[in-house]
Amino acid sequence: MEKILSFIIPSYNSQGFLDTCIPSFAHEKVLGELDIIIVNDGSQDDTAAVAEKYCRMYPGSVRLISQENKGHGGALNTGCAAAAGKYLKVIDADDWVITENLPAFVGQLRDCSADVVLTHYHMNNITTGEVTAWKSFPGEFGRSYSFREIMERWKDFDRVLTFHGITYRTDFYREKGIQLSEHVFYEDHEFATIPCCYAREILPLDLFVYEYRVGDVQQSVSDENQLKRIGHTRAVLERLIREYAVLDLQPEDAGREYYCMKTQGLLLSYYITALLVEKNKKKGRAMADTMMARFREEMPRVHELSRKQYRVFRAMNRLHLSKNAWEKIKSSKVYNALRHNHDFS
Repeated sequence: MEKILSFIIPSYNSQGFLDTCIPSFAHEKVLGELDIIIVNDGSQDDTAAVAEKYCRMYPGSVRLISQENKGHGGALNTGCAAAAGKYLKVIDADDWVITENLPAFVGQLRDCSADVVLTHYHMNNITTGEVTAWKSFPGEFGRSYSFREIMERWKDFDRVLTFHGITYRTDFYREKGIQLSEHVFYEDHEFATIPCCYAREILPLDLFVYEYRVGDVQQSVSDENQLKRIGHTRAVLERLIREYAVLDLQPEDAGREYYCMKTQGLLLSYYITALLVEKNKKKGRAMADTMMARFREEMPRVHELSRKQYRVFRAMNRLHLSKNAWEKIKSSKVYNALRHNHDFS
C-alpha cells in the first residue's frame, strides 16, 4: 500500500512517552498508509526496546532507526531522509496525535499537491491541565494560498506556521537539501523557516492533528532551560543569518518576508531571555545589544521588525522587571489593541 504520510518521531530517552505517542497513530482505516519512523537518538534507556515492541505490533507501519546521538536536529535529518510517505510530519516522542482525525487528514493528503499543509494543534499543560487551541483563520479552508496572500494576513496564519502545525510534501522538503543543526536545541525554528519560505502552495486545513505537551520544567521551553541554553538560541539565529544570505529567492518574493518574520520570533525570544530572565541585568543587556547590532548589520529587516519590542524589553531590564511582568502586559487590552493594529507586532 502506498504510504501517504510519514510521521518522524525523534526519540532520546523516551521510554516513558512512547506508550502514549505510538498508539495514537493506530487508526485501522489509515494505519496501512502511515510510515511511522521512530529515530532512537543514542538513548541510554529502553527506548529501543519499547520501539521494537511497536514494530512487532504494527509491522509495515512502524519502524525503528537507531543511531549515535546527534541531537533533535540530527534525528530529524535521519528521519526525513528515510521517509517513504508522500508527506512528512514530525511528532516529538512526548507528544501525540488525535487518532480520530487521522482519516480526514490522510484523506486530504492523498490528492494534495501543496508544498506545505497547515493544521491546528493543542497545547496541553500537564501542570495546570489547561488546553489551548492554536488555529489558523484563513478566509477559506481547503484551498491553497501563496505567501503573498499569507503575509497580507499574517496574524491569521502565524500560529500554525510552526513546527507543530507544518506538514511538508516530502519531495519538496528534500529538494531544498536542508540539514538541520545537530546537537543544539531550538533547531525546530530552522525546520519551520528555511524550507518553508520556498513554498508556492500552502494549504490550511480546519483540522486538529498535533497534541503538544508543555508544563514540564525539564523541557527546553522552560525559562530556566532557555537561559541555560541561550547559546543554542544564539547558534540557531546565526544559522538563520547565514542561510538568509544565500536564499534563492528574488528580493520581492514574499517568502523572504516570511523568513524575516520567523527569525524575528526567535530573536524576540532571545531578547526576553537575555533581558528579562537573566538575573545579571548588565550581562543580559550586553548579550542583547550585541545581537541587536548583529541583526542591524546582517538582516536589517529583522532589526526593523524587532526594534520596538527590543526597546520595551531593555527598559524593563533597567527597571528590573521580570518575564512575568511581560506576560501580564501581553494579556492586557491595550497591548492586544496595539498588536491588532500592527503597531506593536
